Amino acid sequence: MININNAVQFQHLIWDHIMKSASVVVDATCGNGHDLLYLAQRAKAECHLYGIDIQEQAIGASRQLLASKTLQSDVTITFLHNSHDIALHEAIKENCIDLIIFNLGYLPGGDHRIITRPKHTIEALKNAFPKLAKDGVITIVAYPGTPEGMNEREELQFFLSELEQNKFNVCHWHPLNQVNNPPELFIIQKR
Repeated sequence: MININNAVQFQHLIWDHIMKSASVVVDATCGNGHDLLYLAQRAKAECHLYGIDIQEQAIGASRQLLASKTLQSDVTITFLHNSHDIALHEAIKENCIDLIIFNLGYLPGGDHRIITRPKHTIEALKNAFPKLAKDGVITIVAYPGTPEGMNEREELQFFLSELEQNKFNVCHWHPLNQVNNPPELFIIQKR
């Protein structure tokens, strides 16, 4: 049973549907690799997954986690040690990405001073939009439980609310009766 008060688990409902037919998938903040592993375990044959992170520690942890699991041999996983805004602009050439995921904030178990920043996240989204396939989806988990996280969530919400309705469907999911500003989920679908 999915915990509907958990943004990370809730987004799995969306991912599961998309992964049945996805050919290109990007984890724009791969962290310790748990989301990338989840996607890789559900990837169809010949799917290409990208894992991006600005921290070498995160890339190493993700590589190690995925190497420890048995995955389909015909799924390609490419790791990019870079900021998500730069990687989505320069390194990823496909213009038919089916799913892009972001899990904002800091690396669990890492230096909490190294966090995603609204400027870079919004720039990454701007770079991602032209590369997203028709009906392609972006999911973003934001963590408003810290002042920095709240600021990022607010800037992200403002930016996403201004997207043209005829080009994108945008939804914002958040628990209504939970304390301590739990994680929130933004969902963007290209029309």
